[in-house]
Amino acid sequence: MTIPTTAMFRDFAAGVVARNVGHLLDYSEQEQIDHAVAALERFERHAHIKPAPSGLMIDLAGFGSAPVHFIGGKSQYLLISEVAEALGTPVWEACEWADREHLWALYDQRQKDEESGILGWECLGGYCDLRLSFVADNPEAKPDGGGRRTSTYGDWLISQDRLLAIIADSPWGKVFMSNARDLMRLGMRKVMGDGPMGQAPVYRPDGNPAIHDDGTPMTAADIWHTPLTEEEARLKARRGPNIPIDEMEGDQ
Repeated sequence: MTIPTTAMFRDFAAGVVARNVGHLLDYSEQEQIDHAVAALERFERHAHIKPAPSGLMIDLAGFGSAPVHFIGGKSQYLLISEVAEALGTPVWEACEWADREHLWALYDQRQKDEESGILGWECLGGYCDLRLSFVADNPEAKPDGGGRRTSTYGDWLISQDRLLAIIADSPWGKVFMSNARDLMRLGMRKVMGDGPMGQAPVYRPDGNPAIHDDGTPMTAADIWHTPLTEEEARLKARRGPNIPIDEMEGDQ
């Protein structure tokens, strides 16, 4: 795999900035590129990212796809702007999501650092803020002093293990959660197993034990029952927007 160089990072950053050249905020085109290159070089020291093979794409659970730009260890990194575009999420909302998630990762990292007494990085590998500054018209934003409605945004690299979270936060979130329900049930049954946790009795809100139609007691494992096999559940979780209307209404 090709070793990254400053020139490679600069070409990548220049492409990102060029797509937003009409939306620059606070800094010139060259300054924006410099900010992104510096961010990538810092990130590379920890994540050891390398350019991804050309044409490598990741499916977004059937709701679109986005290209992989870098690979670091077992992680693959995508641009959040391209993920957002595929999901129909405004890029400023996607960047706000990344900022919130990154703050939680910083909190988790701080907790680990206090316990170990060593400054670490293991919780922070899912996000790289490219330190870009753009602005675009947003009819839903509050007007500024001049009456213009705009939103600011930037761009981030996010790892593929953060994709399910951003899909769940996207306009397709409700459909995705419905699609993935059976797979999550199978996951919970694996966690519970046949031990005490899975056999724990279930109680109704009124305090009475929950029972099946045949009168047998309902257990915690029964809550997560699904007739689907794991393969069927995986296919359903990745089927995208093809979901029956009545099933969507059942989630209301």
